[in-house]
Amino acid sequence: MSEEQGVRRSPASTVRFGMGKEIALYSDELVVTGVEEDQETRLRLESIERLILMPGDPNPGKLVLMADLRDGTTVILVEGMTNPKAFRAMLPFIREFCPDIQFDPPDMEEQLRQALNTRRAWTLTCYGAILLVMVFLFVLYLVVAFIGAHH
Repeated sequence: MSEEQGVRRSPASTVRFGMGKEIALYSDELVVTGVEEDQETRLRLESIERLILMPGDPNPGKLVLMADLRDGTTVILVEGMTNPKAFRAMLPFIREFCPDIQFDPPDMEEQLRQALNTRRAWTLTCYGAILLVMVFLFVLYLVVAFIGAHH
């Protein structure tokens, strides 16, 4: 058993999404695992030139994370990431461990913050609309019951 296999490293940051899928960031590499597909992708941070984050095609809420590598290839790391809050928390660690990685969009943290705020606002709007409809139906019921009681 080698020395590297005997020591279990813990990731600096982890993003869990989907069924058994996660992105783990170590000080020297980025590891993407997917249990149901039984696959693991390991990329050394030095080999990554740029990280690209895009909205998913049929569902913009499920993000796609790609990496442009220094050898000129592009690798799709994650399709359908549904945890932008945890990924946003991982970005400062990536910048700390490898400051020369470029991000697309360049203000990725700000874009994710705006997306989270927009999603929160839409959720509150939906809940508010449902509550308003329920109150309206209750008031309508009270009015009909009041009119029915007096006739």
